[in-house]
Amino acid sequence: MAVELDVFVGNTTLIDKDVYQLWLDGYSVSDAVTIRIQSGILEQTGATQDVLESDTMDHYRAFQMLERLLHSPSKLTNQLLFQIPPPMQSMLIEK
Repeated sequence: MAVELDVFVGNTTLIDKDVYQLWLDGYSVSDAVTIRIQSGILEQTGATQDVLESDTMDHYRAFQMLERLLHSPSKLTNQLLFQIPPPMQSMLIEK
């Protein structure tokens, strides 16, 4: 059986606001996946549960790496590791 895999490479950090809110609310990855499934995301995107879980885990990892920068907003705006557009940086800091 052949497995198909799509890969996207870019330098802009993509942030899903809904997943960010779930992370801020303290949900685990598995709970966040369940909530996202209940919201109808699988039907909207045509993704599988495995892809959704991988996407959610990827977001959570990024948020954990960003967490220390979020405590010092000036560090977030001056860092070079995450390419986050200024409006998205503002949203992250505000929440």
